[in-house]
Amino acid sequence: LPISNGISTIARNIGTMWNKGVEIQLSGDILKTKDFKWDANVNWTLVRNQITKMPPETPTIINGTKQLSVGHSIYDFWLRQWAGVDPLDGAGLYEINPLNPGLAVDTRTVNGQQVTVNPNNALYAYKDSAIPKFYGSFTNTFTYKAISLSVLLNYQIGGKFYDGTYQSLMSYGSYGGSLHVDALNSWQQVGDQVSIPRLDVGRSGNYNATSTRFLIDASYLNMRSATLAYTLPSNLVSKAGISNARVYASGENLFLISKRKGLDPTESFTGTNSNNYTPSRIISFGLNVTF
Repeated sequence: LPISNGISTIARNIGTMWNKGVEIQLSGDILKTKDFKWDANVNWTLVRNQITKMPPETPTIINGTKQLSVGHSIYDFWLRQWAGVDPLDGAGLYEINPLNPGLAVDTRTVNGQQVTVNPNNALYAYKDSAIPKFYGSFTNTFTYKAISLSVLLNYQIGGKFYDGTYQSLMSYGSYGGSLHVDALNSWQQVGDQVSIPRLDVGRSGNYNATSTRFLIDASYLNMRSATLAYTLPSNLVSKAGISNARVYASGENLFLISKRKGLDPTESFTGTNSNNYTPSRIISFGLNVTF
């Protein structure tokens, strides 16, 4: 097709890969007495992915924060390697690319390691994966006489998340913009041992370039839902011609615990985010009646 048609790329199946995994689900009564019962459902899932073939003419393809190549996963991060903050002047440091070290003025040695302050001369390499070690859910239902409580928890252990939203709030490209509260922990004076470089509008783009600096643990625990219910005594409701009545209070998305406040690792399996609203917290009350 001619480029004049407005089409410059064509989607094709150009490689091969495999996905493998195991999912285990166990259900049963944990405890059961005359008046009390505890039911549980546990889900545990493990997934792995690997690319096995790439086209000969393009053995590697950059795809956002990932690089596709044989032997790696489509979820393996390919990023500049962050080397921390220079305690002498608060400059952001990157591991240097030995094939492209750049100008001597941008190169320095910190703690015996040669690094660069110029992200254009930073070393790109694979670092971690968005795929978690495992993930799943817990469902627990507790019943005591006419009262029941059911709780659903989702969880993930391991994996990394590239927090691009946090990155944008740590950029000082111009005056008057919003900053994350972590900016208060930036380098202030000679000798500061910190992980956040100095606030420098002039070099913000250098110090906040896309790199492993913004990779964060993607583990989380999410209370997806909870329902507390009470079944009214049958001898009470039968007088009103009702065979069964149940009142309840329920909540959805009650809380999410992650490595960084506000980070929602459930947003995407690819381990990247954007400025989206997180799922709304919903509290509801209800009455179920059977006549």
